[in-house]
Amino acid sequence: MKPSTRIAEDTAEAFAADFLDQVIDSHVFIGAYIEQVLAKRANLIFQYVEDDSYYGVAIKHMSGEEFIALNSYQPLRMRYFTAAHELWHLSEASEWQVDGFNHERAADRFAAAIMLPKSTTKEVWEKLKDGYDVKSAIIYLADMAQVPYVSVVRRLRELNYRFSDLSEQEVDWRKERNRLGIAPSPLDQAQRFESFPAYEQVVVKAVEEERLTRLSAANKLSVYRPELARALQEDEVSRLQEDATHD
Repeated sequence: MKPSTRIAEDTAEAFAADFLDQVIDSHVFIGAYIEQVLAKRANLIFQYVEDDSYYGVAIKHMSGEEFIALNSYQPLRMRYFTAAHELWHLSEASEWQVDGFNHERAADRFAAAIMLPKSTTKEVWEKLKDGYDVKSAIIYLADMAQVPYVSVVRRLRELNYRFSDLSEQEVDWRKERNRLGIAPSPLDQAQRFESFPAYEQVVVKAVEEERLTRLSAANKLSVYRPELARALQEDEVSRLQEDATHD
């Protein structure tokens, strides 16, 4: 491993340990809660983009506001890991301009260390491997931590466990799960939806302050809040009908 890569990974591991101490007091897998943690630190956007290679992105506006987009086309376990990855891009360390420092590698290690904390992962793994074959144990650990199967494989290797002939492709692990007769997991499915709470709040406030008509607001919210968009349309139609009756 290159020295620059080692520095990136060690730095990310240290930042992750400090982060977890601030967020949770007990040694548990943070799992789906990672998205709530992320939402407290940035404007969270859920997109549905049918692109296997697109997971998410961190954007900083010129105003200083930060936005994180997550692709809800991806399986849940991948979406959660992406949320943890993007947290690195909100950290102070992400601003470092050090020659050779690989921020993407650091973000991956940071995500792994958050979703699969060192001591907790070792403790659970030791118990699982005593009761199951290696592949089954990896699948069960991935379910418990709510992370991609390949993230478990890589994390265990980072923690000095040695394996051979283990795939680093998610699709192979889903096939392996079926072969082993392990029940399907909803974590392997996408939860299709789109949401942009910060944008929705701005639009609703503009309607309340009469800076935007209900029909215009409905058009703007049609993607992110279709049910609210329909309600605004119906309310506007009712209001127009009432005005017509009075006339």
